[in-house]
Amino acid sequence: MKKNLILIFSLLFIFSCSSVSVETVEDQKTKTVDITESSSSSFAVGESLDLGEPSVRIYFDYDEDQLRESSLSDLLGMSRIMRDNPTYTLMVEGHADERGSREYNLALSERRANAVKDFLSSSGVSPFNIEVVGYGEERPVEIGSNEESWSKNRRAELFLLK
Repeated sequence: MKKNLILIFSLLFIFSCSSVSVETVEDQKTKTVDITESSSSSFAVGESLDLGEPSVRIYFDYDEDQLRESSLSDLLGMSRIMRDNPTYTLMVEGHADERGSREYNLALSERRANAVKDFLSSSGVSPFNIEVVGYGEERPVEIGSNEESWSKNRRAELFLLK
C-alpha cells in the first residue's frame, strides 16, 4: 500500500511539473501592396555591386517585422539581380535596436530577415540561394539611445555573395 501511494504521488508530481505550451495568435494586419517592378530602386540593375558590402538596407518600424512599402523597389531590384545570377547567394542579416530583451530582439531580427527572404522568394528568387541570420541588437550601425539611432538599427542588410 505504501509503495502504491509513493508511486501515485510520484506520477502526480511528474505530470504536474510538465508545462503546456500555449500560443497566442493576434490578429495580423493585412495590407495589399502593388509590387510591380519599377525603375525607382536605389541601384540600377546590372550595376557593379561591391560584394561583401551591404547591397541594400531595409528599414523597419518599431517592434515590426513587416516590410515598408518604400522598401519594395529595392527588394524588387535585388530580386532581378538574383534571378539573373542564379549562382549568387544572398545573405540577409536582421537587426534590432537596443530596446527589448536580448532574446526578444534576436527573434525579432530573425523575423525581419525572414520577411525579406519570403518577399524575395515570392518574387521568383530560389529560397535555397537566400541565407538568413538574426543578430538582434548585437551589431548596431549607430550607437545611441534616441529615436534617430534606433531607427537606423531596425534594419535588414542584404549581402550579395558569389
